[in-house]
Amino acid sequence: MSFNVDMNAVYQQFANVFGSLAPLLWPFIGVLLALFVFGGLITIFKHYGQR
Repeated sequence: MSFNVDMNAVYQQFANVFGSLAPLLWPFIGVLLALFVFGGLITIFKHYGQR
């Protein structure tokens, strides 16, 4: 049953890569969320402005 050991190693490697990339990804995720919310608000205001 070396499958558990292999999966554990893969998970550890994935955690290390994600841990090193997270500081670079968080601003990008924040900008995407801000654009998504901003676009949604603009769409809502346009929808109510046409009435």
